[in-house]
Amino acid sequence: MPELPEVETIKRGLELVLPGKTIEGVDINYAGSIKAPSCEEFARQLPGLTFTGAGRRGKYLLLCLDDNSLLVVHLRMTGRLFFCESEIETDKHIHLKIIFKDGSRLYFHDVRKFGTIWWLPVSRACEIRGLAALGPEPLSADFDVSYFNSKTDRRSTNIKALLLDQTFVAGLGNIYVDEALHKSGILPTRPAKSLTTPERKKLITSVQEVLLDAISWRGTTFNDYRDAAGMSGQFQNRLSVYQRHHKPCLSCGTFICRTVVAGRGTHFCPSCQS
Repeated sequence: MPELPEVETIKRGLELVLPGKTIEGVDINYAGSIKAPSCEEFARQLPGLTFTGAGRRGKYLLLCLDDNSLLVVHLRMTGRLFFCESEIETDKHIHLKIIFKDGSRLYFHDVRKFGTIWWLPVSRACEIRGLAALGPEPLSADFDVSYFNSKTDRRSTNIKALLLDQTFVAGLGNIYVDEALHKSGILPTRPAKSLTTPERKKLITSVQEVLLDAISWRGTTFNDYRDAAGMSGQFQNRLSVYQRHHKPCLSCGTFICRTVVAGRGTHFCPSCQS
């Protein structure tokens, strides 16, 4: 599933091309992708509107329109949102095509069909339950030790499960949680409340550094993820532990282990993390 760095990379790409693009037509090939409004209303009322910008909240893309409404897109597992200057040959996995007056297109491609799209006024974005329930952005000043303490001191959950909880902090997923925990030297199975104040500070810093590094390399591509121009990310070449089990730790040489934590495949160094 695309995580914060991938969604941020797509957002930045769309920011460069979408503002000023006026919609001429909409083709919906899979109704299940459109969660609100009805497909008929979606296709009938979007033409004539103009995109003004792009944003992100957690793993949600927020595409702004000139009538003070939003297209909210969650890519889920295999969703891709990409822009092309002209018509391209498409396949059965293109579920939505937005055609602009200048002939360019915005495509939504989703092999697994789990991705979701809403069109609604900005004032009603809170109606999207997952979006409304998000915790702070991990790169914001709100994600600090004081916040961490307020949410963990009475919780027995392990630290990996906590970091994956989108109501605790928005946008993190399996890849970057494993990487941040390795960078901070913390085992993913540690109870969150057992972390000392120095460990919490180091973890917060590690989360932020890993995310910024991943964004600078345009995200991680193993299978489906592509940016807004259809290009792969490169951060997979810089991973320290994720999907590196049975390979030596880049810090100490100990072989990376794989286990299951919080229902997710989890990678860690048994020497560097405690």
